[in-house]
Amino acid sequence: MMSHSTGFPQNPFPRLALPAVAALLSMHTPALAQKTDVVTLNNGDDVTGEVKELKRGKLKFSTDAMSTVYVEWPKISTLVTEGKIFEVELEDGTTYFGTLRAAEEADQIRVLVAGDTTTVSTHDIVRLARIKKSVWDQIDGSFDLGFDYTQENDKLDFSLSSDVNYKWGLNDIKWNLGITLSRQEGATDINKLNTTLLYLRQFGYKWFWTGLTSVESNTQLSLDVRGSFGAGVGRFMIQTNKVILALAGGAAYARERFTDQEADNLGQAFVLTDFQFFSWGDLDTDLSSRLVIIPVFTESGRVRLHFQTKLRREFVNDLYFSVGVTESYDSQPADPDAATNDLTFSTSIGWSF
Repeated sequence: MMSHSTGFPQNPFPRLALPAVAALLSMHTPALAQKTDVVTLNNGDDVTGEVKELKRGKLKFSTDAMSTVYVEWPKISTLVTEGKIFEVELEDGTTYFGTLRAAEEADQIRVLVAGDTTTVSTHDIVRLARIKKSVWDQIDGSFDLGFDYTQENDKLDFSLSSDVNYKWGLNDIKWNLGITLSRQEGATDINKLNTTLLYLRQFGYKWFWTGLTSVESNTQLSLDVRGSFGAGVGRFMIQTNKVILALAGGAAYARERFTDQEADNLGQAFVLTDFQFFSWGDLDTDLSSRLVIIPVFTESGRVRLHFQTKLRREFVNDLYFSVGVTESYDSQPADPDAATNDLTFSTSIGWSF
């Protein structure tokens, strides 16, 4: 659920910050396009280029001599950005908006907005996101494609999944899609669909409101369709440049229909945990896991569960190989002949953007 966005200070956007942001974003002089940012490494070397973003413990930095490079954040002492405004997020959930300047002491950065200056520890920063005018510049995500064929039993498996994230200010929208098709001679086809749209709005240190809507279908569980929407509250329990752990809970309404059954309305709760781990190196390795537990109020004793974990290893810049496990469980499906669980192992090739 949660490609990551975190908290903010008690007054995250000072009264004078809005005019400053508007003024900076309205400038279209050639100077803003020049690579005039400076990154100072721990060994004292300065590198000139353009700061793009800090995400998952790596700074994306564009240079003329080396094109775009990724620098591990603990190797950076400080940095300076010219004419650009960034959202600066700290490990404790505090967020500032401003341009960046070197501090008098090593391993510190000054954040400047409308004449106000705040000095923060460089290594307390977990994310830098440039405030941009273009919506497309604020979108990132990934796309996975899997294909397996077994000649012995003429079995064909196809999977497609995608994650898209759009963040602006204190708001975050995440969209997830997963499709699985399985065909085998002499057996019933298996089709699965799961798509979720999630909205997050930060309101305090590491706390957020969330609203979500989802649609799912699974012939393995005799589920024709289930649509749901709900709202709740959550908190980032851990957020560093290597680990993110978030918890959320709330209430939701769902309408579902099983094969040869009448549609039913459901009142339910949800408890969600989202875990992400990132490794660094020339090629990245990421581990992500999500568990959703859904007690159904309107049907005594019924509990649904959805678990997904994925290990992703980059083999070329922005291209990766992944393996994953997905488990869906329903203690009391409406169709008594339907399976109560569905376990899936998957492999795929993906591209991140």
